[in-house]
Amino acid sequence: MIRALAAATAALALAASCLAPPPPIVVSTPRGVVRAHSHPDAAATAALLEELAPGVRALLPGSQDRSVEVWVQQDLQLFRFGTRPSSVRGFTYLAAPFRARRIHLQSGGATRWYLSHELVHALIDSSWATLPAVLEEGLADAVAERLNPNERTSIRAHRLLDASAFTGGLEVLLGYEQQTPTGNRRRELPVRIHFHPDETPQTALELLDTGRRGLFSSRGTVAESYYGFAWLVVDRIVARRGFDGLHALCLEASEKGLEHIPAEELLAAAEIDLARLDPDFLASCFTRDEFRRALSIRPAAFAEVPLNLLDGLRDELDAHDLLVRARPTFAIAHQEPWPLLAIPSLREALLATW
Repeated sequence: MIRALAAATAALALAASCLAPPPPIVVSTPRGVVRAHSHPDAAATAALLEELAPGVRALLPGSQDRSVEVWVQQDLQLFRFGTRPSSVRGFTYLAAPFRARRIHLQSGGATRWYLSHELVHALIDSSWATLPAVLEEGLADAVAERLNPNERTSIRAHRLLDASAFTGGLEVLLGYEQQTPTGNRRRELPVRIHFHPDETPQTALELLDTGRRGLFSSRGTVAESYYGFAWLVVDRIVARRGFDGLHALCLEASEKGLEHIPAEELLAAAEIDLARLDPDFLASCFTRDEFRRALSIRPAAFAEVPLNLLDGLRDELDAHDLLVRARPTFAIAHQEPWPLLAIPSLREALLATW
């Protein structure tokens, strides 16, 4: 017993010695402590923590009134060795289920979005235990978009593009002016764009059938497309039933002794039919402003469309003439089109590759 205790103590000491050191600059707030490597990062994040933590609690039933420690790091690290992938902008380190030890955030970038997201992981209590693990990610993004109206369009556009893996891509219309002997004629060409490898309805069902303990152990790092699908399901449920309605589904599943809410109940609440989850469905989810934001988020992917479909114009038009004379546009779902000239990042991507 003594040897076992000594071995356990030594193992804990070794693990502690491997943890990344805390950032040196500390700002204390009524909502928790923020540590960072610069005074501006520490002060700005502390102000956000004071603002956003009460917002999370006000939106979400089953959230804990507790302080939270936040580390702002140049490179996200839990341990001294190794860093998180660059695509990961934050994570929550749990001491036990529903007991957060601290939040790690990458300095710079969309701090409001990522802090709001991680605060959901840090503050929800065990009454959410029957929510499938991937939907906790969707819940975090659904809260983030509602707490940050200035970033809502960006959050939604990102997640709709991510969800396109489950809809067979996104179908868009490329419009342009074609010169003919009798004058210019406007043409529109439909094209489907794939931003991620396609996923199947079976994968969607498997995700909804995976509890908190199984997601990372069975799949490792969660793909961005899974975040998109999770957000889509949660956002549609919340739009119809509110956060209280989603929480009620968790409580009902718990009362029945279920590990998690059945997939069919979640899909019914979201009004999603996996058999009809197609590019037309996805296009209908975008507002015009969200589609404009999507064009600027993935300019290289969208720029490939005119590069491929209008290749025959290369001998006649340089990139600048293409934009001015052919006047290419993108549109979806019977919306008014967006001229490529109106999207700076997309315009630059086309100019660089034409």
